[in-house]
Amino acid sequence: MKLLILFSFCSCLALNACAQPPRCATPPLLVGSLGITGKDGTFRSFGQYAYDAVSEQIRFKDEGSFNNKPFSIDLLMHFKQGFVYEIDSTKSTCKKYKLKSTFHPMRIPTNAKFLGEVILGTSSIPQMGLQVTSWEGEETDIAAKYLLTFTDYTCLPVSAVVHTKEFGWLTVGFFNQLLGILDPMSFVPPSFCDTDAEANLPVTDFFSVLTSSK
Repeated sequence: MKLLILFSFCSCLALNACAQPPRCATPPLLVGSLGITGKDGTFRSFGQYAYDAVSEQIRFKDEGSFNNKPFSIDLLMHFKQGFVYEIDSTKSTCKKYKLKSTFHPMRIPTNAKFLGEVILGTSSIPQMGLQVTSWEGEETDIAAKYLLTFTDYTCLPVSAVVHTKEFGWLTVGFFNQLLGILDPMSFVPPSFCDTDAEANLPVTDFFSVLTSSK
């Protein structure tokens, strides 16, 4: 279940591990929503994220269904501090892990192949079209092929189509994106999270915490 979200969400947040300079980088402070579909319509989800590349932290919330079974995810990742919180607000429970992953800025992967530039809508009337670029590539670390679309001028993600051998094609649409962080408290762990205990914490990484089962 979480593995499906991994390939969609990471298509724009983690398919960029190359050390070379990126073609463009998304603005460092960003909030937005995303919708995900896949597995022949058996998987659907709607999520929201807050992205802070300055302090290297991400909050990701998602709700949906897989094979008619509902699920929800709420993750708070502090990369500089090296912690991730798996939060369940309905049960007031919180799991804390040591996070060994490094932060990767949201950007077009360096090894992606440029496909072209198009206008979504029309350029005949001002403000009636959106200029975007499309890119394709393959991420060998997670065995995924991808097709990404970004806005041309601000490098905001528009859509992502990701393919894996196990799950086939997943389609992601990004929308309602706003520059800046609307609620700084979204990066603060809830009061029921244990923020003090650091000894003997289980260790995880960005991919494992998403793919672990509830």
